[in-house]
Amino acid sequence: MSLKYPQSAYSGLQKSLQQEWQFVQRVVKDVGEEFEGIEKALARTFLPALFNDDYDVAADPRRQLASLPVKHAGLALPDPTESAEANYDASILVCSHLLAAFRGVDEFRTADHLAVIREVKTELRQRNLEKNDSELASLASKLSCDDRRTILRGKETGQWLLVLPSTVNGTELLAQEFRDALLLRYARSPADLPSHCDGCGQVFSVRHALECKKGGLVICRHNEIRDELVDLASKALIPSAVRDEPRIHSSHAATEEKEPTDPNQPAVTRQCKNRNEDRGDILIRGLWARGTDCIINVRITDLDAKSNRSRDPMKVLAAHEREKKKKYREPCLEQHCHFTPFVVSTDGMIRKESKLLLKKLSALLSEKWEKPYSEVCGFINARMSIAIMRATHLCLRGSRIPTGQMSTRRPQWEDKAGLSLFKQ
Repeated sequence: MSLKYPQSAYSGLQKSLQQEWQFVQRVVKDVGEEFEGIEKALARTFLPALFNDDYDVAADPRRQLASLPVKHAGLALPDPTESAEANYDASILVCSHLLAAFRGVDEFRTADHLAVIREVKTELRQRNLEKNDSELASLASKLSCDDRRTILRGKETGQWLLVLPSTVNGTELLAQEFRDALLLRYARSPADLPSHCDGCGQVFSVRHALECKKGGLVICRHNEIRDELVDLASKALIPSAVRDEPRIHSSHAATEEKEPTDPNQPAVTRQCKNRNEDRGDILIRGLWARGTDCIINVRITDLDAKSNRSRDPMKVLAAHEREKKKKYREPCLEQHCHFTPFVVSTDGMIRKESKLLLKKLSALLSEKWEKPYSEVCGFINARMSIAIMRATHLCLRGSRIPTGQMSTRRPQWEDKAGLSLFKQ
């Protein structure tokens, strides 16, 4: 199943089957050795099938990384032989007041029981956080600089792994989409990529796929993110409040100098129409304040591109955000419009102002649907993460062959004048 339906197989294991054996570990002491067969199946069968890659389990760090939580660049599939003791100890601590009452040591009180649960969970959460940080740092220190930089970004880019695949909810990924995203998350290149680009003929690679402008796939990638924002904004407000490609007007008319016919006269300056008028990607009415417009401009960038490889990922996104503000913010403010840049990376990192935009849409949608904010926020973050994965996959697997080269059996005329040559 993991070969044909990797997303469903992963979700079923991580959210269902794994919970069953963890329940056994919480209630039965010293059962770690009994799970050696499960760990062997995970490491040698399930994960290689999930990646569709027969890697060396002993030398490749993917099994150790997969055992970490998603927020620590992992897959939340811990080694059951090692987690058994920790699960049992955690269960004993959480139920300590209840156990004391059963033994007659203490009188049971619901308030005390709930207080113990809160305190123990807080302490365990902090211990696990420190432990996972230490393990990730240890594993990352053994990797090359480029691989380490890519894998550490996985702490910010794993929302698409946390959702159940559902056609109804729009969270289902094709097997190739899921597997490619998984390989890129761990700095691996898919094995079945073509040798040369079908658009420009250069040697094909992941880096080339994300940068090649032939075939318009980079524009399509941008439009995928824009369309997802449009859909979410239409749900949060009303469809008529959302507009596509709004003009960004400037209060200063474009000018040009005309050379005078008389050399003794000064040059004449006159106003002219600005032919290169800038446009935003989306306009949302009433987003940040009632009765005002907000223009949003989208940018998606490859953090592993040659020009970005030596820089901190968040600083790269911040530079793109400043560039957008420098270009568009002043003209928007002159017409009393808000301007919000939406800057993300091809692997799903989201810049600060982009996160604020998603949080605002979540708040509006939570109020409109009368649902908890956390639930709606999870839905929106998952939808955006899935959209970014699909957009990146489009550049990796999409066709760049121009339509004019797809068929040679075409008529030798292009307009209506040639139709007279066609007779039935």
